[in-house]
Amino acid sequence: MNKIKLYIALSLPVFLAACSFGKNTVNVEEVRKIKNVAVIMYTVPEQITYRDNPRENSTGVLAALAETAIGKNGNKAADAAVKTFTAALQKQGLSFDVMPYSAVVSNAKFTALYKPVSASQKQADEGMMGQALSFLGSMSGSKSFVGVAPKNMNQYGLVADWSGDTALTNKAGESDYIKQAIEALKVDAVLVVNDPGFSFSCEACVGGSGAASTGSAFNATLISRSGPVMNIREWFATTDEQGVIVTGIVDPTEHNALFEEHGRKMAQVYATAVKESMLAKK
Repeated sequence: MNKIKLYIALSLPVFLAACSFGKNTVNVEEVRKIKNVAVIMYTVPEQITYRDNPRENSTGVLAALAETAIGKNGNKAADAAVKTFTAALQKQGLSFDVMPYSAVVSNAKFTALYKPVSASQKQADEGMMGQALSFLGSMSGSKSFVGVAPKNMNQYGLVADWSGDTALTNKAGESDYIKQAIEALKVDAVLVVNDPGFSFSCEACVGGSGAASTGSAFNATLISRSGPVMNIREWFATTDEQGVIVTGIVDPTEHNALFEEHGRKMAQVYATAVKESMLAKK
């Protein structure tokens, strides 16, 4: 799908907005100082659901034919996708190096920062998610709703409004976690990915048959010691890796391949947006 990118200079001297289907902001001078980055948060929905368009809350007309296609596999999706996202990002020719996933999760000081979401917080988030759906995505002032993350990575919920300009939820503890992760991993900056649009879709999906793929509407915020320096908000509707739908259910043996390809595709989309945002300054 072709996308037209329009770049509009804001009043702040070092910030740019790259306006497309996403909303990209970058402090170019600060990003140029960054030499190494670690991915430390990658939050996705607990339930991977069917959607015609990952940017929309509605599951669309075909949902009744293929609902529950992948099911409650959010943790599995996050685990698979973040690994391939990180690995693919290392190959995208960005201006900074990306720490391998294995190096991040094997760092004892980093994993010591892990705190699972409490039952009470999850219950509160689930209640807010219900409000969000009732108001077509509006959280009535709330900034996040329930989500899940890969093993040993903290998560503070999914951003309530993908059309916003950050992957951060500003929940208690989030800022401290980011600062401590930067020091623990000895990197210049960390990347936080929030993917409320991680969903299942299909082509020629009729009567529970067809080719399955995943879609995404994500925010990825880069944070240095000075604070957020770049946000990329982008989306994609399908991945190259496809699974087969049989009687409304994606073949369980193909779930992992779909999740892995999701991460690879996100890395490509993210890197393209980063490069275009940086070039807009020149």
